[in-house]
Amino acid sequence: MPLKVLIVDDEPIARDILTEYVAKVPDIELAGTCTNAVEVFAFLNKHEVDILLLDINMPEITGIELLQTLRNPPMVIFTTAYSEYAVESYELNAIDYLLKPIAFDRFVQAINKVLSKKADSVSSQKTQTEDSFFVKSDGKLVKVLLNELYYVEALKDYVKLWLKDSSLIVHSTMKNMEEQLKRYDSFLRVHKSFLINLSHVTEVEGNMLKLGAYTTLVGNTYKEEVMRVLTKYRLS
Repeated sequence: MPLKVLIVDDEPIARDILTEYVAKVPDIELAGTCTNAVEVFAFLNKHEVDILLLDINMPEITGIELLQTLRNPPMVIFTTAYSEYAVESYELNAIDYLLKPIAFDRFVQAINKVLSKKADSVSSQKTQTEDSFFVKSDGKLVKVLLNELYYVEALKDYVKLWLKDSSLIVHSTMKNMEEQLKRYDSFLRVHKSFLINLSHVTEVEGNMLKLGAYTTLVGNTYKEEVMRVLTKYRLS
């Protein structure tokens, strides 16, 4: 989805130029224009905005004062004819500071900074989501980090999650756990009672697998697949 841009400037010509620039750049689209802080407050109460193109020298409330009042502001690019506010703008975590008259190539550079920051944020959120999951244990939701989960053990109507320094009992079946974890390449069913994290395997001896301080069995029906996968992991 394109990022939504709100232009805030009391000068009609400046708004027109920035509107033209926004229309030329892929991945962004104009959400609206405002001429003062009051209009901005009203707009943000009703609309989602990703980027503020914010003038500084405006009547009554300056762009800097406006930004200071916003609790969860969008990403901000200041657009101004005054260079003396640059340091203060960066202290407010502005993405960029564009001096008027603004050249189109300089505008594109600023937008690229926003797009890069947005991509980094999405990537970080995705990584955090993919590196953990929640289980219900002892009446509460507990976050389990994948790199701290060594293996899962079946216990009739429950499973036991063996972690780096602790363990959790979860009301679930091995089948359900296998469904949850199969999207992660490092997890493999090695026995009707064991589902292991391959990244923690340190030693293989016969039907025994060592995972750090833990030891599990490899079932006869799983052995061929286990050895095939372990060979791919280049274990010695």
